[in-house]
Order: sequence, then structure tokens, then C-alpha cells
Amino acid sequence: MEQATTLTPARTAVPPARELALTNIRALPVLLAIITVALGLMYLAVIPPWGGPDEPRHYEYVRLLHEKNRLVGWPDVEQGVMDEIIRSMDSVNYWKWGVSAWKRQSPGELPNNFEQIYPNAAHQLHQPPLAYLLYLAPFKLVAASPIRTQLYVMRLVSILLNVAAVLAAYVAGRELFRDDPTMALAIPVFIMLLPQHLFLHSTVMNDHLTEAALAWMIALMVRTFRLGLSLPRVLGILLFLAIGLASKRNALYGVPILGFGFLVYAVARWGGGKLSAAQKSVRLALSVMVFALAAVGLVWAWNWITVNVPQLSTYIVRLFLFLPSEQFPFQLDDRVIQPAALPLYASYIKYVFISTWGHFGWMNITLGVWAYWGLAALCVAAGIGLFWYIARDFWKLQQWQRATLVTFAACLMIAFLLIIALQVRFWDLGWGGDPQGRYLFPVLIPLTTLFLLGTRAFVPRTKYVVWFGVMTAAMVLYNIVALGFFIIPFYRV
Repeated sequence: MEQATTLTPARTAVPPARELALTNIRALPVLLAIITVALGLMYLAVIPPWGGPDEPRHYEYVRLLHEKNRLVGWPDVEQGVMDEIIRSMDSVNYWKWGVSAWKRQSPGELPNNFEQIYPNAAHQLHQPPLAYLLYLAPFKLVAASPIRTQLYVMRLVSILLNVAAVLAAYVAGRELFRDDPTMALAIPVFIMLLPQHLFLHSTVMNDHLTEAALAWMIALMVRTFRLGLSLPRVLGILLFLAIGLASKRNALYGVPILGFGFLVYAVARWGGGKLSAAQKSVRLALSVMVFALAAVGLVWAWNWITVNVPQLSTYIVRLFLFLPSEQFPFQLDDRVIQPAALPLYASYIKYVFISTWGHFGWMNITLGVWAYWGLAALCVAAGIGLFWYIARDFWKLQQWQRATLVTFAACLMIAFLLIIALQVRFWDLGWGGDPQGRYLFPVLIPLTTLFLLGTRAFVPRTKYVVWFGVMTAAMVLYNIVALGFFIIPFYRV
């Protein structure tokens, strides 16, 4: 494997003592973890049982894993489990604030099954199992307890996965901005204080393990850009990608991200005049050999699965990769580019934006139109600032830092294009709905990094600590407003 090479450092100002003090706080990762847990518990206490998107169906998956003591699928649905969940939903007045196609017609009436409540997607049993197996471990400790206790114990796992994501952001920030302590710390702090992120991570959801896995994949990619390829780092990146893929389909973002990242890495580290022609040839030959062997291995593994585990191959093709089939057809035609589709694409962008900043509950707790216009103005300002940062400071960075930021920009484009592509895929199936901001959370580190660079672009270096303090205070205030004026009143009125 390649050894770390020394690149000519860019001319950067030595961080002032106040900035260095931010990252010299004793046991800073432990402090971030403690604060993240405390915030998660605060949101957990506010959100009633079944208040997270699809939470009844996620709980059902874990419960069936416990009941059957094996992997489960749609044929394993149990009426008794559904009845118990529905009774618990009724006990917290779910029909008043939750999303349900079923409406009560007479006092004491309850739906008979999940199909009446969620007719288009009654169960989540088509999802990969790894995240649910993780939730299963604490569930077994309280399997004899009331259903609410079981749910809250499972929610604690979600909070710990938030800690994992925040710590990955801390590592990525420290790696990428070694001479910029305020930005290095601002990245995990922003993610830690984002209300939508806190809300979702205080509920049971398979998204969380995927996000944590890809967050650590990205953190290791940043370290690889800085230090060079090594076998432990490559294996770690592939391991976290595999964990993500075994948790949810949107971990597929990681495949093109790694492909693009390797190309950028090769150009940044092997291009120019730093290596001789012979060294470049050796690296290119080794890369071709590795990719060829990987391709052969994947083909062999796929053929083996197709022959020996046909149910798994069918699941991968039809449900996980969601490729066109007789059951799930797809027709690529001019509908995708016709002018009539443009308003629909605009609505997708709108809903992703809104639900990234704050569209709580079952996407039914909104902040109000003026709040979103204000956040939109902030994002526009951050975009302008990012362009100014690129024009003024981008070329002052070290080459590996520039390569990392280019890869971060690609992460966002890849994720967003795949989100839109999935929505287009739904058209032939008649499945409605809108994309959600949580689908961007697997690339939240790149998104946060570019956003913060943009917001700070017009701030002089001597005021970076002030900028960090204002940003932190604004995010704390945002949580207070979101909880006190929107989330709590929604559930308590």
C-alpha cells in the first residue's frame, strides 16, 4: 500500500490561542458524546410513543425477529403483534397527531391491521435486517416489559447511533481542518444541534445505522486523502459501506462516492510531477489488478448466490436494487424531461430542503412559511459565501484538502440525484409521497462542511471564534424554539 507522502503545505495563518483552546478542551469527544445523549433524551421525553416516521412498523420488525428467533419477511406478519401495537397507538391518541388512512367512526373503534392504517406500505419487512438486529439486542433485555418500555429502550440505541455520527463528524473535521480549529469543531457541533437530526435520532428507524456507517466511511476517506492508502483504512471503508448496505438501500450512495473519491485521490496524489512515470505506471497497474480481482470476485459471489440462495438474489434485484420487473415495472420516456415534470422536481427540492431543516413528526409539524423563507435566505447566503471561499481561499489549501472538498461536493450531487431518481422510479408504480431530508443524512458531514464554509466566508480570521459562538447559540435557540413553540404544543394540545 502507498505510504503517506509529504505535500507542500499551503501558507496558512497560525490559529490564534482562542481558536486552539476550542480543540484543546480536555476529553472533547467525551463531552460531545455526553451532550448528544442529553439532547437525545430531551427529545425522547417530548416525542410520544410511535411519534417517529414509520415507528410502529420498525418496532414490528424487531418484535417479529424476537418472536420468530430468525430472519423474517412479509409472510411472518402476526395479527397479535399488530393488535398490541395498535392498542398502544390508541392509548397515546395516535389518531389525532399521527398519519393514518384509517379514521375512527365510532367510540372505541380500532383498525384491524396495518393495511387499514398504511395501505401503500403496511410493513417494513422488506428492509435489510442489520439495523433491526441491532435494535433486537436491547429489546431482548426488556422483552417481558410493557410495549412502551421496549420502544423507549430501542430509542436509546438510536441516540447512541447519533453519538456515533457526531463523533465521525468530529474525526472528519479534525482530519480535514487541522489548522482551522473553529471549523473542525463547528462541523460536529452543528450536526449535534440540528433539530431535525435530533428528533429523528430519538425515534426507532433503520436510517440511523446507515447514516452512522457512511459517516465513518467518509471520515476514513478524509483520513485516507491526508495520509494515503493503507490496508487497514481501505478495509475499514469497505466494512462501513457493507454495514450501511446491510441496513438500508440508501447506503448505495457509498458505491459511486467511493468510485469518484478514488479517481480524485488518484489525480491528487498520483498526478502532476510528484511521481515518476514508473511510479505512476505501477500504481495504475496495481489499481487495475485490484479492480479486476474485485470484479471477478463479485461476479463469482453473485453466481454462487443465484444458484445456492435464489431467494436472496431475487430480493437483491427486485427489492434492494429495485430494478425493473413485472411486479415493479419502469418505463424511461420523455416524462422525465418534459416541462410538465419541472414543477414536480421543484417540489422535491422544496420538501428535501424543508425536511432537512425541520419538518418534524410524520412530516406534519411545520415551522411556518416565514421560517422556511428565512432558512432559504440563509442557504442562499451560504451558497454565495461558498463561491467566494472557492475564489479566494480554495487554492490556498493543500492538494489533499482540495481533493476532499471536491469529493464532498460530489457526495451531495450523488445523493440528491439518487433521491430524485428513486422518486421517478415510483411514477410507474403510482406511489406518491415526497423525498425527505433524512435521505441526505448519510452525507450530512459533506453537507454541513460546505454549508459552514459558506456561512463563514465573509468573516475575518480574527472573528472565527465569534462566528463559532454565534453559530452555536443560534442552533441552541433554534432547538428551544422548535421544541417550545412547535413540537411540544403539537403533541400536548
